[in-house]
Amino acid sequence: MEHDQLSKEMKEGSIFKGFQEAPIHFFPTYKFDIGCDIYDTTSKQRTPSYTDRILFRNRQAGDIKVVKYTSCSSIKTSDHRPVIGVFQVKLRPGRDTIPLGAGLFDRGLYLEGIRRRISRELKMREAIKNQSSSAICTIS
Repeated sequence: MEHDQLSKEMKEGSIFKGFQEAPIHFFPTYKFDIGCDIYDTTSKQRTPSYTDRILFRNRQAGDIKVVKYTSCSSIKTSDHRPVIGVFQVKLRPGRDTIPLGAGLFDRGLYLEGIRRRISRELKMREAIKNQSSSAICTIS
């Protein structure tokens, strides 16, 4: 871990200020040959690395306790191995004075928006279906 770029940058304070990571006690999670436990055998010969991480931030020391931080070596469907974090978190009740939205929900307005989106989508699909080749790309 002495050459780990993320750890170095975090210690210097240049990225993820205020975030922490639990100590890593597992093997690098990248780059594997898919379906097995062998690190990259392609011509690129990538160096095994810790590309999959869990960072966390708490307001007060002791609010988050790391229970488990490891990788899951049994899942081999990618060139990465998933990382698992289990945390014990101290929650404090929030304030109920914060409004949940900017105003009252207007169901009619919501339904009209859905109708317009569906109508626009159907027109686009019809236009594409009637076209033999495309010369114009429209993004809306």
